[in-house]
Amino acid sequence: MSFGKFLMIAGLAGATLATPAFAQHPSPQELPCADRDHVAGQLRETFGEHMIGNGLAESGVLFELYVGQAGTWTLLATTPTGKSCLVGAGEAWEPRPEPDIFAAR
Repeated sequence: MSFGKFLMIAGLAGATLATPAFAQHPSPQELPCADRDHVAGQLRETFGEHMIGNGLAESGVLFELYVGQAGTWTLLATTPTGKSCLVGAGEAWEPRPEPDIFAAR
């Protein structure tokens, strides 16, 4: 997970971090979370990332994938109340051709 993104979202949420190791493997209860619109805006402004896809889980959680032209990516989980939590982030994103299964949509 990108430590810079973790710090950005943790700062938005008002979270405090004890050590950099915490940012590498946070437990689900410790994921940085904040208002979805604010997080999405920060991803655009700070990392140049835009949402390229999303999917709705049976639980009502919306998973959103954001990608930047520089190859950075972020995966958010957004609750029905609009709170987004950082699930993962990284570099070297490589787009794949759209599979034929989506052509009929």
